[in-house]
Amino acid sequence: MEIKFQKEYLSDLYQGIVKPYKEFKSNPQLVKQYIKTINVLKSVTRIEQLYQIKSLHYEKKEGDLKGVSAVYVNKQ
Repeated sequence: MEIKFQKEYLSDLYQGIVKPYKEFKSNPQLVKQYIKTINVLKSVTRIEQLYQIKSLHYEKKEGDLKGVSAVYVNKQ
């Protein structure tokens, strides 16, 4: 699956660039889990496969966010 980052800081975090982002420096576990989640998203070939990975809690948004999909990075 192709991943497009809409925000530059999300792309930076995936590449391991954490220093300019104070809120992520204090939580390296969150950054590690974010990278792991993106790698899982890249490895799937069809969206239907995301439903099978229960830890992602994949969902399609409704209402104002119709057309947007979401996954959980961590359980918080």
